[in-house]
Amino acid sequence: MSGCGSSGGGGSADDKVTITYATPTTANEFPKGEGPIIEAFQKANPNITVKVEQTPLDNYNTKLTTAFRGGQGPDLGRVNHTDIQTFAAGGFLAPLDSAITENKIAIDSLIPGLVDVGKIGGKQMTLPLTTDTRALYYNPKLLKSKGIDKPPATWDELVADVKLFAGGDVYGYGFPTEGDYSLSYEAVGPYMKGAGGEILKSDGKASEAVAASSMGTSGAVKLLQDLVKTGAVPPGTDNMKGDTLYQLFAQDKLAFMLGGPWAKSALETNNPNIKYGTDFQTAVVPVQKAGDPSGSTAGGWQIGVFKNSKNKEAAGKLLAFIMERENLITINKPEAFPPLKDGLSTSPWSDDPFYTAYNEILPHAGLPIAPVARMAEVSAAFQKSVLPSLVDPSKSAEQALKDFDEQVNSQILN
Repeated sequence: MSGCGSSGGGGSADDKVTITYATPTTANEFPKGEGPIIEAFQKANPNITVKVEQTPLDNYNTKLTTAFRGGQGPDLGRVNHTDIQTFAAGGFLAPLDSAITENKIAIDSLIPGLVDVGKIGGKQMTLPLTTDTRALYYNPKLLKSKGIDKPPATWDELVADVKLFAGGDVYGYGFPTEGDYSLSYEAVGPYMKGAGGEILKSDGKASEAVAASSMGTSGAVKLLQDLVKTGAVPPGTDNMKGDTLYQLFAQDKLAFMLGGPWAKSALETNNPNIKYGTDFQTAVVPVQKAGDPSGSTAGGWQIGVFKNSKNKEAAGKLLAFIMERENLITINKPEAFPPLKDGLSTSPWSDDPFYTAYNEILPHAGLPIAPVARMAEVSAAFQKSVLPSLVDPSKSAEQALKDFDEQVNSQILN
């Protein structure tokens, strides 16, 4: 891990300085996204040299935190939204308020909820760089075989449609359960967000687990129980891998699943001949009550300037350049969605019907868990508490959520 930039007395952007930008983007993604943006920045700012530090995702946080604790580390870079509170608590992030003002960063153009994710104690510590959400994938050929002429719009319609596939060699619905974030982000979370449910309440100072008393959360868990009760879900609910669902769907063995935009490429990997519109389509996430807006979970990367940087002015200039509208669009083309209020109304997203459902969902999408320093532990506890009630739907969803609330409030948040 290199230091925080070399020359440049005091870090003025008018001096010749070298700054380091950290990213976990792959060798395939970087040249299509951040790479050309950083090259353009250096051409526009010949006094600033940017050294890019690419680290595999699995080692990214470990490498950064080790360097930060040793007084070193990059000047700025990506921060996963799940790690913002931890990085802030560790003193790794520098407030961005002055950089935003001095560089006239147009935060009003960004999705407000994502901006708020990076705000700690009233100070803006990070800004959103990418975002995503989940939509409903369905196989129109399989639906037609059961006399279904359109994707389900409500939870009741979804359960009724899935039930039609019980007892056959094709499954109606599948959801992942393999990881600590699977239920909160991929399985329960999208329905919970649409129903206005909560897992945690937090005002930035105090937090409390409230899953059991949240009607949207308990309703979403019961919906998953009802889907399992149909008998039309694949075996292995206790440890269902996302890759398994992609394989089943790509082989015409699964009618419905939720998925982010990355699921499209996963399906194409499993079946190079699969075609959007013919073999699969996307729709908004079914809602609890007809007429309600469809919501879902969202996540994504943010970007911050790190506290150890000795060249914060130059780092702030690069951050501002990256946050320019056209640059956010370029970075997100190979990756996800730009965190702009009207991001999906721009090309290439506006040109592809695959993104129509995502465009409708995104304004109502958000984090399933209010960001706290021990967010990963909260999500793992949700997984551990709720999953048994999905593996065996005869178990009480209410009791599972009460157990979760009690554990989080007594052992994790306090």
